[in-house]
Amino acid sequence: MSASDKSPRVPKASVMGDPDSAAAKRMLTLSLQLTVVFGVLSLLTYLLAEGLDTIFAVACSVLFAIGTLLLALGFWNGIQRSRIDEVTLTGLVAVDSSHVPSRARNMLWGAIVLQLVIGILFGSLRPFTQQAFGLLVPTLGLGFAALWGSRFAAFHERDER
Repeated sequence: MSASDKSPRVPKASVMGDPDSAAAKRMLTLSLQLTVVFGVLSLLTYLLAEGLDTIFAVACSVLFAIGTLLLALGFWNGIQRSRIDEVTLTGLVAVDSSHVPSRARNMLWGAIVLQLVIGILFGSLRPFTQQAFGLLVPTLGLGFAALWGSRFAAFHERDER
């Protein structure tokens, strides 16, 4: 037995895509941009009360549907990737710092937190109105986090035993 046989095998990290690529940065930017649009629309709907209620409800429903699709696509990509890598749920939704660069993690979770705060704030200021549709929007942030994690997070390669 050689000395190299005695040392434990450390799996190397596998990255599906470059986290610093233009596609990864576009995804992060789009998540934040849609969060800002949601915030502005929430504020306008609150200030104009009756004028934008229906538009706000439809916009939030569309953002929820997009988020649901992104979440499903992220999980699907994660399942496919788990055939070659040891994919974790925390890495998939960009929580774990060992899988996701801190800048990306902060941007993704910053968008989710902002969406939650905006949805809860304006939903509580005008309860029992269409403003409550804003509580659906954080699904969009979770969808972006799952899709980003499934494409750009670093996971260890599966150990072939």
